[in-house]
Formats: sequence, structure tokens, C-alpha cells
Amino acid sequence: MNLPGNKDIQRLLDEEKSLRSRRQFLMSAAGVAGMGALGSFGFSLNSLAAAATLSGSALPTDYKALVCFFMFGGNDNGNTLIPSDQTTYNSYVMGREGSLTRPLGITRLREELLPLVTPSMTDGRQVGLPPEMSRLKALYDQGKVAILPNVGVLAHPTTRTQYQSKTIELPPQLFSHSDQQRFWQLGVPNYTTLTGWAGRMGDLLAAANTSAAVSMCVSLNGNNAWQVGNSVLPYPINSETGAAEFWSFWNSTRRNAMNALNADPRTGNMLERQASRVYNRAVSAQDLMRTSLAAGMNFDDLFTGVPGDIDPGLVEDYMEVQENFKMIARMVDSRDRLGHKRQIYFVGLGGFDDHDSLADHGDRLRIVSDHMAAFYAATVRMGIQDKVVTFTASDFGRTLKSNGSGSDHGWGSHHFAMGGSVLGGDLYGSFPSLDIAGPNSVEAQGQLLPSTSVDEYAATLAKWYGVSSSDIPLVIPNIGRFARPDLGFLPPV
Repeated sequence: MNLPGNKDIQRLLDEEKSLRSRRQFLMSAAGVAGMGALGSFGFSLNSLAAAATLSGSALPTDYKALVCFFMFGGNDNGNTLIPSDQTTYNSYVMGREGSLTRPLGITRLREELLPLVTPSMTDGRQVGLPPEMSRLKALYDQGKVAILPNVGVLAHPTTRTQYQSKTIELPPQLFSHSDQQRFWQLGVPNYTTLTGWAGRMGDLLAAANTSAAVSMCVSLNGNNAWQVGNSVLPYPINSETGAAEFWSFWNSTRRNAMNALNADPRTGNMLERQASRVYNRAVSAQDLMRTSLAAGMNFDDLFTGVPGDIDPGLVEDYMEVQENFKMIARMVDSRDRLGHKRQIYFVGLGGFDDHDSLADHGDRLRIVSDHMAAFYAATVRMGIQDKVVTFTASDFGRTLKSNGSGSDHGWGSHHFAMGGSVLGGDLYGSFPSLDIAGPNSVEAQGQLLPSTSVDEYAATLAKWYGVSSSDIPLVIPNIGRFARPDLGFLPPV
């Protein structure tokens, strides 16, 4: 791609300024749907200005990537990290309404749990994982996975008394899927913020990349708030070809005509020129991605199809997540060809809104476990396992008590961070009391009051990723309200 000269840059920046208010309106009105091409296909005019602003800063020269695995619907914490000592297990069974019958699916049998060694738990309590998470458990035993218990969206550190007396600000619309998903991704529980905390990291660090032809924020799950910045936007791709195929159904005559129409982005009116630039960047990004992926490693043997004993209704989900993580591995392998020193990936799995039954929840956790482990193996093959951190997120947790067949919307939940740099093999944070009347339960159904904020979780990841301590508040604006800006599951930078 031929970069414009200084006069061209100034002219384009002036035009970009006149379009900015329109773009901001469209982004807020449409939730940034459809806007990925404008900011992600290639060189962003705002990025040039940002790079100039940051030219005096020490930008990273090494490679690092973050991968967010979002469990849409609200993962059931009580079915994920489970007490295994007899006393706490009895409390767990009582909280989940006392049933040990497997068809109900709401209580796990103690003898089937995979026990975890947890050095930080010194109060005699013990925990385990469900058997479907055996591959992630093996990585935990190797010190490559850390567990973050009882994480959730908070506006301030909050006690049960403050919650019940309504004497402290709470996140708006608690227990609402759309609101809590958005607040998780924004890193700020309000309706005025338009950028996500990954996007804000991208704004600070994108200049470390030698090319912006393909955005550093790549999504295998469509547009999302998490990766939206001021100068970077999520670049949605698919698991088959990467960038969308522009010409799969057009003949060469039409392609040549379109290329000719957009060959000179300096002609036409302002909107026509902008459309031509977007078109040309999109085509360039597609071509670069195609050639970069074609030159890369093969990971098919690490993602080996669907286990025969998985729920037949989840076969399609299993395959979709498998192909998505395989594509992320291929994109990471293409990092040098893409000119990337920093990358951020977003991938998701739905179906965690288990009001009716938890019968398939174990197999959904298996999808999470199997593909996080397979992806870790891919990073080992590339020799960059200490340069990539994969972590989980979800709308919220779920109630301790059963609604009769499943569980309802909760608040705090348990999460996993995985990578060669992760100081794994332990819990970082407090495993909650499972007493419905205890200090961690704020409603009659046993919604857990988070003891670790998303702010603290995100700030720890951002610091490892290369955001300086002084810039952490730019990424996580409310971090000063919380006591632990670094949870300790990643090494000091």
C-alpha cells in the first residue's frame, strides 16, 4: 500500500474531522454494527494522529496477544468451581436445594469432581472442577491456568449491608444480559462510554504495529463493544477464509469494474472519496490476510473433531468454537506477515442462560476447556506460549439456588486465565461463602456479591499487555476505587 504524503494526510484528516460527528452518531445509534470496515480495514487516519501523539512514548517491541473467550448468557458459577471438602460441599448441596439426582443437573456429585491444589486457600476449604474440564485442569496442574473466583461488574467495592440498604452506587440494570455484557466489555458501568477497554488499550499501543492494514482487534464473534476504541475498531472475520470474500459470487468483469470505479479516491464528492478509500482498504486487507494465512502453519492435528460422547445438540457449537480458535491460531502465526506486535482477539460461545436445565452445561464447559487447551498447544507449537494470554468472561454468574430445573441470573462468577506467563495453579481472590444468608449472597436466590471487580481483572491483563501504570486509568477509568490494581496472576512487567 502506498502511504500518502504530508499534504494528503492533512487534507484527509480535515475531511475525516468533518465526518467524525456523523460516524459517532452512527456508532452510538447502531451499537457500532456495520462500522468495522470504516476503522479496521487498513490505515486509519485517526491512527496517524494517535501515532504522532505517542511518538515520545516507549512503545513495545516484543509480541503479545490477548484472547477473550466470552460465555454468553451467564455462566453457572456453582457448576464450574465446586467445593469438594465435605463441610462446604454440604452447604453447596443445601444451597442448590438438596438434590443429588443427575437428571436435575443442578448439583454435582462430589466423587466425580477433579480436585484442585489451591495454596492460597488456607481455611480448610477445597474445590474441584467438573470432569468435563479435564484438559483445563491438566493445564492448571502444570501452572498454566489461574482461577479468578467471584468476579463481576462493580461501580465501587460493595458490602452486603451497603447493597441491601441501598447506600452505595450499583451498576445499572443488574442481572440484565445486554447491560451487563456491555459493562463487562466497556470496563465502565454506565451508558455514556462508547469505547471498550480492549479498544482503549489498542488506542495506546497500536502504533507499535508496523502495519495497520488489518486491525489489531480481530473478532470471531462479530462486532462487540470490548474492542471499540477511538482509533481502532473490531475487525470481524470468519473461521474459513479470514476476511470476508468480496468476489466469491462476482465475475471478473464486475470486479474489474469496481476496481476501476474506486481506483482514484481523490475524485468525486467527499462521501464518494470516503467510500472509495474504505473499499480499497477492505480489498487490501482481504488480500493481505489471504496471503498471510496461506503462508502459515497448519494446526489441524490439534483441533481434532467432535468427541463421540458429547451432547448431539452441541456438535455444531463444538465445531464452531473449534474452527474459531484454529483461525485465531493461524492469525497469531501470521503476526509478522501482518506487521503486528500487539493483537487482541474476541471469541464467544452462547447457550449459558440455563434457566430450564443445566443438563448440557457440562458439555458447554467441555467446549471451553477443550478449545482453550488446544489453543494453548498451538501457542506452544509456535514457541510463543508466554506471549499469549487467554481469559474467560461472561455476562454474570447465576443463582446458588435452583429455580426447580436450572438457575437464574446472578452476579459474581468464576473465571480462568491461561498462558505460559500465567502464574497458575492457584486461586487469585476469595472463594465465596455458599451460605444463602452469608456475606457473599445479596438476594434470596443466592446471587453472589463480587469480591473481585472486572476493573481489577482487566487492569491486571492490561498491565501485562504493556499499558504503563500511569496509563492504566486511561484504560480502566475506575481502577482507583479498588484496592488491587494487580491481582498477581501475571508476572511483573
